[in-house]
Amino acid sequence: MNNIHLFDKLEEYGKMDYYPFHMPGHKRNIEKLPKWNLYGMDITEIDGFDNLHDAQDILKVLMERMARFRGAEESFYLVNGTTCGLLSGIASCVSAGDEILIGRNCHKAVYHGISTMGLYPRYSYPQIYGDLHINGGILSENIEEMLINHPKIRLVIITSPTYEGVVSNIKEIAKVTHKYGIPLLVDQAHGAHFGMCHDFPESALQQGADIVIESVHKTLPSLTQTALLHVQGNLVDREKIRKYLGIFQTSSPSYIMMAAIDWCQRFCEKEKEAFCEYSKNLKNLRKRIGQLENISLFSPDKDGKMGCYDYDPGKLVFGVKNGKMTGQSLYDCLRSKYHLQLEMAAGNYVIAMTSVMDTREGFERLYKALKEINEELQKAVDGDRDFPLENTTCVMGENAVVFIPSKAEKQKGIWKDISKSEGCVSKSYLYLYPPGIPFLVPGERIEKTHLLFVEDCQRKGLKISGLRDGKIEVVCQML
Repeated sequence: MNNIHLFDKLEEYGKMDYYPFHMPGHKRNIEKLPKWNLYGMDITEIDGFDNLHDAQDILKVLMERMARFRGAEESFYLVNGTTCGLLSGIASCVSAGDEILIGRNCHKAVYHGISTMGLYPRYSYPQIYGDLHINGGILSENIEEMLINHPKIRLVIITSPTYEGVVSNIKEIAKVTHKYGIPLLVDQAHGAHFGMCHDFPESALQQGADIVIESVHKTLPSLTQTALLHVQGNLVDREKIRKYLGIFQTSSPSYIMMAAIDWCQRFCEKEKEAFCEYSKNLKNLRKRIGQLENISLFSPDKDGKMGCYDYDPGKLVFGVKNGKMTGQSLYDCLRSKYHLQLEMAAGNYVIAMTSVMDTREGFERLYKALKEINEELQKAVDGDRDFPLENTTCVMGENAVVFIPSKAEKQKGIWKDISKSEGCVSKSYLYLYPPGIPFLVPGERIEKTHLLFVEDCQRKGLKISGLRDGKIEVVCQML
């Protein structure tokens, strides 16, 4: 182990034939990417190159150009990912002790913001697609009901698109929040490509959100950690945005990362045909996968049911019908046998992330692999081979809140075997990563449903973050 070096390992991996159906969105497509000498470009805030935290020159011009391109009133470069944007957006809109309404399927960074600022969270729960247990959208009527019942709420946060590509009706949700004078922050981390082609959904900016945060690196050709924060309207204090970006973002921002954002924008402006070709290839691939008898491709109707107002076709979410393979088994098979590295595995499905930098050859490899798997499954069906059906993933209901997260984290804790923790109050976040959405938050009571969910995930080979050797940290007083 002493002779192992990360650079060597990365270089060796880059020479292998593993195809990346995962982020970052540049897909290591070196034929289309700039040939930069990164060490030769790595500088600090020297004369002529501006300062991200007090942009007056080139960076100011670039961020103004980005705002025009994305339709924002103001845009900010982020080099600490969407996470620093979420933390800054939250802090700029609320004060310590305020109530905040969030979609229960928000990323863990939102929960960290809630905890850091001592906020009282209220939740709007997404609809659930039953077969694959996939999060749907957030309903505007539920948002209004929560704002009426909890008038102390000062900010609403929605994740759209979801990790699986479901887009909520942001236009209607924004109308509701603005009716009550409340800003709407949309975590559009997985939708930086929205609006690049008519086949993709509109950006949340076009639908009226006040703050929109995008991970440029997830679905566009940019470097990992690069992101954007966009703001519009008069419900958000811009000076507070700047203040908190200075707190949550590094004081030594990478000029290489900022250059990557700039290059990415130029690519998107100049290569509009590339997005049309990408969309065309996607449609063809989705059609072919949809014809495989034993593969279930998630393609929700965009009719508002289950909160789905629109859908990102670039997210390939699929599983094997009738429980013949778990998501992890399918993920492992595609990786080990076909050298296709997917983004994630859930209990019953997998996610293959695509981008404008994917190749036809890559899409063809995925289709051929699924076609072969489908044929093997069909032979087994025809031969009446017995497939053990997996239990469905337990769908989480509303959790009982005993303490707000910040108070729970201040309590004395003890590590307890997860199987014996029912009735205790959690001091831990429990989540699958990816996508990093907590199904248990500090201050919430641990119920039997949580234990069943953990057991189900472990049986299917999924790793639960937040556990330590099968134990969870709980609040002592509740023991």
